[in-house]
Amino acid sequence: MKADLTRDTFRSFKHFRRVLMQQGRVQLDADWNEQGAILLHYLQSLARDLIGQAGGTEGAFAISPVPFTPAVTTDFRIGLGDYYVDGILCEAESNPVYVFQPGSITATSAVVTADRLTLDGAEFQANQFVELFDDATLPLTAAFSPIVVQITSVDPVKRQLTLAGPFAGPLGTGLSTASNPELRRVITYLTQPDYPEPDPLPTGGSYLVYLDAWERHITYIEDDHIREVALGGPDTATRAKAVWQVKVASGTVGNPNSPCDNFNPSDKTLLPLIFGILRGRLKAMAQQKSVSTDPCIIPPDTNYRGAENQLYRVEIHRPGAAWNGSDDPQSTVAATFKCSRENGSVVFSVVSVATGSGITTVVLENLGRDDRFGLSEGDWVELVDDAYVLQNTASNLLRVQAIDSGLLKVTLTGTANPEIVSNTAGHRLLRRWDQTAGDPAEGGLTLGSDNAALVQESSDGNWLVLEDGVQIQFQPPVPGRPPNQYRTGDYWLIPARTATSDVEWPRETVKDSSGASVIVPIAKLPDGIQHHYAPLAVVNVTDGGISVVKPDCRKLIKLSTS
Repeated sequence: MKADLTRDTFRSFKHFRRVLMQQGRVQLDADWNEQGAILLHYLQSLARDLIGQAGGTEGAFAISPVPFTPAVTTDFRIGLGDYYVDGILCEAESNPVYVFQPGSITATSAVVTADRLTLDGAEFQANQFVELFDDATLPLTAAFSPIVVQITSVDPVKRQLTLAGPFAGPLGTGLSTASNPELRRVITYLTQPDYPEPDPLPTGGSYLVYLDAWERHITYIEDDHIREVALGGPDTATRAKAVWQVKVASGTVGNPNSPCDNFNPSDKTLLPLIFGILRGRLKAMAQQKSVSTDPCIIPPDTNYRGAENQLYRVEIHRPGAAWNGSDDPQSTVAATFKCSRENGSVVFSVVSVATGSGITTVVLENLGRDDRFGLSEGDWVELVDDAYVLQNTASNLLRVQAIDSGLLKVTLTGTANPEIVSNTAGHRLLRRWDQTAGDPAEGGLTLGSDNAALVQESSDGNWLVLEDGVQIQFQPPVPGRPPNQYRTGDYWLIPARTATSDVEWPRETVKDSSGASVIVPIAKLPDGIQHHYAPLAVVNVTDGGISVVKPDCRKLIKLSTS
C-alpha cells in the first residue's frame, strides 16, 4: 500500500481477534487498518477453508471460444460469475443496458437504441462484443435465447448501436417482439476490465489459462469519487481493490486425459517464480556506530539519524536477477529497486504531459501540501497511469530539472513512456522516489540504466545505505537453489523511529562463535504484492479458432439441495 501510513502492524501469527479502542487515547491509522486486516484475514481464511484453494459458481470464469462467425482465433470468452482464489472473491459481472425496439433488421445486422451510452462504466466501442438477450421479468416466454453480437458503429447523438450478427429467422422476429431486450458485456481475454492490452495468442500451440488475483492500492487520483466534495474534496482515506487478471502461459500437454495437472510450461522458471520460491529476501537495520567483529551482529549503539519518523519502502523496479557487480551489459538488465521515505505516497495528479528532445514537461494539479510532500530539483520521479500499474511495467525514472511553481509546471530530464503521454484518460500521476547514488565503498547505491538502484546481494558485512543510517542487505539464494528472480512491484516496509534511533525489523537471538547471545536481523520475503493463482483451462489455438481441452481446470462450488 503506497499510502501515507505510520506502519503496517498486522501479523497473522499473533492471532489477534480484534482491536479495542480506549478512551482518551491518541488515534493511529495503524490500529484502524489492523482491525480491517484482522477481519479480512478471517473472512478470506474462512472462504479458503470452505471452498478450497479455488472454486466458483457454475459458469464463472469458464473459458470458451467467442461464439461468432468468422471464428475468432486470437481471443476467448471469460464466463461471468464469482470465483474464489485463496479466499479472494473475483467477480466477473455485467450490469445490462436496456435497448429499445430496433430501427431496422437485416439478415446480418440490426440497429437498436440504447438506454445509455455506457456499459459497466465504459462507453460502447466499435468492434466490442456484447450479449443480446430478452430479460422477460413477467411470466412470459423469452422471445429468443442469448446470442453474442458485435457492435460495428456507435451513434452518440441518436444513442444508436449497429450490431452485427445472424439476425435472420427467429432471432430477428424475436428481437422485434421482445418484452425486455437488453445488452450485457461479453468479457474476453483481450477486453478484461483490469488487464489492458494483453498479448494476442499466436496461432498454433497450447496454452494454460490461469487466474491471477491481487490487491491494488487506489487513491483519489485513480478514483476521484473517494473525495467528499461537500468538504472541499480533501485527501482522506484510500482504498484497496481486488484485481483479477486472466493470463496465459505457452507449453505442452503431457497427458490429454488430465491436461491441467500435466501441463508443461515452455518457461521452466514460470511456476517457481509465481509461487515464490525464487523471490529475493531482505534484511534491514540501523547503521552501526562501531564496527562489529561479526557482520551479522547488531551492536547496541545502532543509530537512525533522521529528524522525522518515517516508513521506508524498498520496491523492486526492473525485474530479473541481482547485479553481479560488473559493467554493461549486465548492469542494463539486472534487477533494480527504488526507495521512498514516505512509503511511496508522495504523488501528484498530472494535468498534461509533453515530451521531446530528451525532455518531459508535466503540468500538475498541485505541488504538494508542504515541503515534506513536495518536489525539489534533482528528485527522481516515475510517471504512472492505470495501464502501467496493471501491466506491472517498469519504465525509466525521470529526474526533476526545474519547477515553475506559478504554472505548476515541472521539467524532467528523460523521455516519458509514449503510451502514458497519449493516454489522457488513464489517471496519470507523478510519484516521487528518494534513492540517490553514493560511494559504493561506503555502502552507497549504484544506479542502473533505468535510474533505479541496482540490486546487489551479500551475506557478509556489505550493506547498502538508503539514508540517515537506514541499511538494507539483499540476501543470496538459499544454497542449492537457482538465482533469485526479483519481481517488479515486490516491496518491503521499514519503519524508522526517532524515539529509539532505530528501525523496526524482526530479529532473532543466536549464538556467536564464542557462545555469547547476539541479536541479528531476520531475512524476510517481500511484504507484497501477494499474488494468488488458480488454473482455469488449457486451450489449443489453430487457424480454425480456439478450442478448450476437456475437462477444464476449474473447481465448482457444489450447493446442497437437501
